[in-house]
Amino acid sequence: MSNPKSIGSILTNNILKLNGLQPSANNNLPEKQEEAVPQQFIHPILTPEDFKQTKINYNKHIEAYNKKVDLENFKINGYNTRVIAHCRSFKKTRDMRIREMVFKEKYADLDPENYNLEVEKYNQEHGLHIRKKVTRQKVKTATREFFMAFLFQYNAQLFNRKKFRSSPEIGVHVPGSLPKLELYPNKVLDSEYEGAKNLATATVETIRNHRERLEEAGVLTGYEYHGSSRPLKIAFNVDVLSITDNGKPKSAANENQSLMEGQTKKVRHNNVSSSDHTLEYTKKRDKGVAANASTHKDCTGTSTRPPRKQGEKINDAPAKNFAGAKNQNELSQVLIENLEDRTELSQDLSSGKHDNYKPLDLAIAKQEAYYGTMHPADFKELAIQDIFKFSSSIFKELDVHPGVWQNAFKMWMAEKFKNFNGQLLKKDHLLEKWQRSIDVLRAAKRFQKKKGWVPTYPSLYFDPLRKEKCHNSFEYAFKNFRIEAAETPEEEYQKRKINANRSARWNSDLEKARPKIRKYLRDQLDLQVLMDYVKYNCPEVYKNLPKLIRQEKELLIQQSNA
Repeated sequence: MSNPKSIGSILTNNILKLNGLQPSANNNLPEKQEEAVPQQFIHPILTPEDFKQTKINYNKHIEAYNKKVDLENFKINGYNTRVIAHCRSFKKTRDMRIREMVFKEKYADLDPENYNLEVEKYNQEHGLHIRKKVTRQKVKTATREFFMAFLFQYNAQLFNRKKFRSSPEIGVHVPGSLPKLELYPNKVLDSEYEGAKNLATATVETIRNHRERLEEAGVLTGYEYHGSSRPLKIAFNVDVLSITDNGKPKSAANENQSLMEGQTKKVRHNNVSSSDHTLEYTKKRDKGVAANASTHKDCTGTSTRPPRKQGEKINDAPAKNFAGAKNQNELSQVLIENLEDRTELSQDLSSGKHDNYKPLDLAIAKQEAYYGTMHPADFKELAIQDIFKFSSSIFKELDVHPGVWQNAFKMWMAEKFKNFNGQLLKKDHLLEKWQRSIDVLRAAKRFQKKKGWVPTYPSLYFDPLRKEKCHNSFEYAFKNFRIEAAETPEEEYQKRKINANRSARWNSDLEKARPKIRKYLRDQLDLQVLMDYVKYNCPEVYKNLPKLIRQEKELLIQQSNA
């Protein structure tokens, strides 16, 4: 027989269920929650709207968190008030004090939450004797500035990520997980805006404190530490961070165009404009400079150079024509014939024809200077033309009119390579200054390539009267140029040793990176994991990683086709 009590309880439960006052048996079980799938991005970026929305989300999140902290601290303070009132009602014995000291020393290393749990257990057993600790602190307003600094650094990281994945060698435009922030405290401290530091009074310890406070608030999650030589990794709360997927770039969509003329896209060249305004400007630019340019060749009795008709063909590589010279007179004649007309030379310099020009061989110049029959005036013009041709590449980024070169040429012909009496230098002394000028221009080219130096126009740069540093001129460089002393055997040995060690590191890093690259090409490794591995374990080859991926890809294709 069934138990009447159990039957009555069953009936009561059924009545409650029908009236909606008691959940069913199935509802008592915990609901199965589907795991949240992380959002995928092709090229995530932070737009100005994302920065604005993230700041709004941050303010809302911190406001709710601070209210929660106030409520928790209010409860803890109320508990501590009861403990204080209880302790004032009687005098503690020596045993009680010793027991409290032992308790505090035993649990001193616990975090505040676990410490408070132990305090409750102790007070239930021995009475209200020990106070609780405040578990959390509110997030202050100053922390928002550090959060925005983290956000700007994250935006730069996403830009580099997109640049790497969009490179022609890789071309990865598939969805992937959002990377964590690689936090460099020193980069945050050095960040500037319009010449002023964003966090001028901050230190590394300050950044650490604000980062830990943001972790407590749940704004930052998933802390990862990989050693002092690497940045720590941490993720933004998805409810706080607003981010945009830039998607597949337009350049990637145009890579596989059909080669049929009717289907290809017609794109006008960027450097050519057919607008009337641009063409009119091109005709009129530097009109005042061009108006003063000389248009004829001066032939006087002081020159051994024969006159040349306008438009006559000119050979641009005089050094290649000396092989057939049988005697010194013939060599001098070849040098004279290779002198260009000034007007045509100015046009060639303006058009960039001599950007890859190599100076006249020193042995040939010496032979002519000491034993040749060339007139000193023609030798001077040969030197000036050689110097100007070699300097042409320095001004290739400027729109230089031929008249500007004409003015520079006239100034040098009138004022350069003279002694203190105003007389033309002898050919051997002129050769010395000629070669020194070439050395100065070589140094200027190296400086321009390394530092991005921007010269003035040739008529100003080669002006012999502009000799000060503020003039940014050739004369200042010529006056202050110092030829580096030859390396000693010990210095040469150390340089070769450094190069050998660098080569060994390159080969070692290359051998370590190749297996990881092959795993990535076989879809056994994520691209972000590959980048992190090569960046921190194979730094010598990290900059060339896209090229290495392309090479390994081509090698795998060849092996599969074999």
